[in-house]
Amino acid sequence: MKKIIAVSFISTFLVLLSFYAVNAIILEQQKNKQLEISNTLLQYSEGLSQNVATALKSVTAQGCDKASLDNYRKLKLDSLYFSDIGFIENGKIACTAFWGKLTTPVSLPSELHKTPKGFTLVQFSQKDFFTGNAAIYNNIIIFTSRYAYDKFTPVTASYSLSSTTKDFGRTFFTVNPVIEKSSWLPSQFFTLTITQCSSRWDLCVIVKHHDAGLASLSIAIFILLTVVLYFIWISISLYSFRLYEDRFSLEKTLVKAVKANTIGVHYQPIVRPGDKKIVGVEVLSRWQDSNAMDVSPELFIPLIEKFGLYDNYYTNIIKKSFAEISSLANEHQLLISLNVGRIEIEDGMFNKILRRECLLNNIPLSLIKIELSEKAVAHHDILIDFCKELKSVGVKISIDDFGVQNSNIARLANLEYDEIKIDKSLVDGINESYKKDIFVIFCDALLKLNKTLVFEGVENETQYAFISSRYRDSLIQGWYFSKSLSRDELAKILTGSVDSPNR
Repeated sequence: MKKIIAVSFISTFLVLLSFYAVNAIILEQQKNKQLEISNTLLQYSEGLSQNVATALKSVTAQGCDKASLDNYRKLKLDSLYFSDIGFIENGKIACTAFWGKLTTPVSLPSELHKTPKGFTLVQFSQKDFFTGNAAIYNNIIIFTSRYAYDKFTPVTASYSLSSTTKDFGRTFFTVNPVIEKSSWLPSQFFTLTITQCSSRWDLCVIVKHHDAGLASLSIAIFILLTVVLYFIWISISLYSFRLYEDRFSLEKTLVKAVKANTIGVHYQPIVRPGDKKIVGVEVLSRWQDSNAMDVSPELFIPLIEKFGLYDNYYTNIIKKSFAEISSLANEHQLLISLNVGRIEIEDGMFNKILRRECLLNNIPLSLIKIELSEKAVAHHDILIDFCKELKSVGVKISIDDFGVQNSNIARLANLEYDEIKIDKSLVDGINESYKKDIFVIFCDALLKLNKTLVFEGVENETQYAFISSRYRDSLIQGWYFSKSLSRDELAKILTGSVDSPNR
């Protein structure tokens, strides 16, 4: 139940985030179109303002005589955007081109807006005279036509437009959709507003898209989008939970396995190529999870280190492997190879544990071989002392994974060791002529160190034949002869009751 609630909560949260992202994408696309409308409206408003200003400054007539009225009428006819032109006397409109000389002069509205360029803007709301905006300059007043912005009517099906002064205190023009669109989403959350102001005039334009973003989608598309997003995020959430549960279960089971000492041990034979005799084995840990699935040591060993259980782990592996194989090792004189890393080298306890377990299981130290990497520790002196201590009690040393990354022959000069293990990545090169030449040069150089060479990862007849003919005193290890074996499987091969499984 908790899992269902968690998946529902996380999926819903991720769906909301997805809606936010989809909304942002749609808004970005709609914003481009809205900017085009805003730019067009601003340019038009600037042009209209320029026409009004030019006309006001061009009027030379002053008064309400017949000549002046004719002048006003001519100017009005020349512009489609002028509703009327008149003359102001003593703060009142005395006459206009349309009305002629007024019997009762019309007072100006009380609120007047002064522009930086010396014009005065007024707004009338007298139905029996004029309703709309007007501009005054030098006692001349021009009333702008209420139809001046009719060209923008087609776009108002989706947008509301307005033109105002920069302080937004006076509106010259505003228009909303003719038919209010009933949005199925709250429009206040999906309104995209763009405001642009003129650099020449006391003028700003505002373009609003009230049903922008997700609100512009139809209900059917929105429902389909919701279903798709929920399907995607629920699937991902369930998969993530499954991975987490598997990882948590794996870690929990692994901790129990280390503490209960149930991690198994296998042995991979190391063979002398001349007579294909098994002369040693490498100890390898094996573990199955709660589903009886094999888990790679490359996965579970780092986890053991992470949990701080590695000391228990390697101690148990030594105890278990020595107890299992001691009789076979003594009977067939098998070298037992143990892999060690930084922890074993640096903790100061490994050599004591090794000697104690050899004593308890009657295994001569001369049958023990420690495989380590020259890069196992940061300080080379620690590795030198570790090797000296082991060599002093008869333990053999093998340099493992040589040829990987930055292997350095010069670094081996100060180490006491008996053999070098050639990494599988180099052995694979035998199958290719160019890499084979490099392999030969590399291995021939190592032979001059007078150390035994052990070739790892030998998997086919070509590799085996080449190594056995050119490096007769070497050793091989790999699936060509055998995979890792249990103690009983190894015993059967050693006694000759069965052949090697891969031969």
